[in-house]
This record gives sequence, structure tokens and C-alpha cells, in this order.
Amino acid sequence: QSTTTRVFIMGTIAGRLNNEHGATSSATLTTIRNEAPEGSVVLDVNLRSPWYTPESVLELAKGCAMAREGSDDSSSEESPKKLALLKLNEEELCILEQWCDLKFTSSSSDGIGTESDDGLTGSILKRRMEQLAKVLNTQRLCVTRGKDGAALLCCKSSSSSSNDDDNDDNVEFYENAGYPSPAINNDSDTVGAGDAFLAALVASLFIESESPPRALERACALGGYVAGCRGATPEHEDAPEDLKNVFCS
Repeated sequence: QSTTTRVFIMGTIAGRLNNEHGATSSATLTTIRNEAPEGSVVLDVNLRSPWYTPESVLELAKGCAMAREGSDDSSSEESPKKLALLKLNEEELCILEQWCDLKFTSSSSDGIGTESDDGLTGSILKRRMEQLAKVLNTQRLCVTRGKDGAALLCCKSSSSSSNDDDNDDNVEFYENAGYPSPAINNDSDTVGAGDAFLAALVASLFIESESPPRALERACALGGYVAGCRGATPEHEDAPEDLKNVFCS
């Protein structure tokens, strides 16, 4: 018997008008975020000034408590449901940390700097992502770093009511250094690279049930390929063999 995997993918840019000019997209996104099953919503953060507010972005990420079905008691509410995945880039990581009053230091607890002073690799990035994932109520957090690849944090505990979020054994952290953009032509642009990255990540994680590091590898490979092409939808047959092998092996 076949099973169906339902994943709701939304981006913050879609709700940019809020309720202005009769727009309904923002309200629709909020409804889906709060009523979809736990762990079924993927949120792609796209901060394009002036088309966002901190409040609207954080509301989509965190979700809202909902009244329990069949209950009229306002005190009987379910905890906000966790996102399946939150994706953002390195600049948006810093912005959301500021909105959530999270502090980032480039040194370890003993005062010795580790890995990278910009906090975008290794154990420092892992700690940053753990903090943000907990505050923003998501099972997985992905931070893209352009040509330097991406990082993926997966929280094993999927229950909103779990109190074990601070246990390091409940967290898996993966990094991929990225794939160089192939020199398809001299007229390339990065249009669609982020969407291609997310599509590969979602398909690999949720549809094909690939391991997180494998899913991250595929996402970085496809995103790098699209970034080296003209437009957002290059022909698949034009892709280099090493890229095809990432998906076929």
C-alpha cells in the first residue's frame, strides 16, 4: 500500500502585502502554518526589504497555540506545532538572531576561538543553529552560505512538548562545503539557485527519505549547478556527469 507524504512549502515573501490592498496570502500562510500537521511545513525565509516585518516572519516561524479540538476552554490549548524545516541564508541568520535576542560569540567557553571567527562553520555554527531552532520551533534548520555550501541541523525530538531539547544527543549537525558552479557559459546568474537547493533538500529528506548528509549534498550540488547557468530552469541533460551521479548513485 502506497503512502503519501504531504509537505507544505511556503516563503515569507509570499505574504509581503500582509492585509493591504485586499491581499489574502499572508492570512492563508498563517492558517496553513497553524493548522497543518506537526512537522509538515517548510518555511523559506526571504527577507527582501521593505517586504517584511520581524513580527510577521517570527509568527510564521514559531506558529501559534491552537485550541484543542472540541474544547471551548481557552486555557486548553495545544502547543504551537513545530516546523519540519526552516531555511535561511547566513545574513538572515544574523538578522533573526537579533530579533530573538540571541547572542553570538566567536570564542568557545574557554575563551579560545574555534574553527571560524565568523561563526559560520563547525561547533560555533552548530551552537548558533541549536539556539535559533529552539526559539523558532523547528525540527530542522538549514543555513545556506552561497559558494561555501550549507549546514543542516536536525533535532531528533519532534514533539512540541519535549523537554529534552537541550540534550546534545538529540541534535545532529551536518555541513557541506558546496559545489563549484560549472562554467556552462559566460552568461550565468544565480536566479533560482536557492529554490533549486530547497527543492532538492525537501525531495531528498521528505519524499525519498535520504539521510540528512546525502540530502544536503544533493541540495548543494543542484544549487551550485543552477547558479552557474542562465535562468532558474536549465536543461537537465546539460548538467555535468558528476552532478548527475550525485542524484543517481
